[in-house]
Amino acid sequence: MKKILKLSGLLVFVILMLDPSILFAQGKFEITPYAGYMFGGRLRFYEGDFKIKDNFNYGLALDIEVAKDTKIELFWSEMQTTAEFRPFYGFDNPNYWVDPFDIRVGYIQIGTVQEMDLDNIRPFGVLTVGTSYFMPQNTNYKDSWKFSVSLGAGVKIWFTERVGIRLQGRMLMPILWGGAGFTIGSGGAGITVGGGTSIVQGDFTGGLIIALGN
Repeated sequence: MKKILKLSGLLVFVILMLDPSILFAQGKFEITPYAGYMFGGRLRFYEGDFKIKDNFNYGLALDIEVAKDTKIELFWSEMQTTAEFRPFYGFDNPNYWVDPFDIRVGYIQIGTVQEMDLDNIRPFGVLTVGTSYFMPQNTNYKDSWKFSVSLGAGVKIWFTERVGIRLQGRMLMPILWGGAGFTIGSGGAGITVGGGTSIVQGDFTGGLIIALGN
């Protein structure tokens, strides 16, 4: 909960830095803490598969109305899980053995939300770009930040003018433009993947919408 409160303040701060008048010049804006289930995906190397296990995730979204049925969205999400490298046949030697390790996987994105007005039920689509981070909780591995995009759809259901719920599914794609590689195993073996490769992740989430402004 403390992390969500800190991120809500951070999201508002970033928006104010981009344009201090936006919260006051525009109409309603929405703050949505949410939680759900995230699919970690896998990244295929020549030597084997790097698998991030599925787990629960959580985050915070800030939507600011800029036109009728159109909003700017800034969101953060994170999953704490484990990852492991599974070598292919021919690479299953001690140089490529590595124990599963804890990792934090997160996204910080900005983009646009387009809604359909069906009274208190509002279907929507969302497209965002930004960064994703992979933070192994093991000092043998370095953090990695990548450009990423997300594409999602869902529905907002309003109980009152100020309170509702948001349900959505989303595809999350970090892009490895320049290729990627890291060292694994007790023998320090290196594994690499070519540029332009993407690990496809996704999630299903639900959250409580709190609307402020006019």
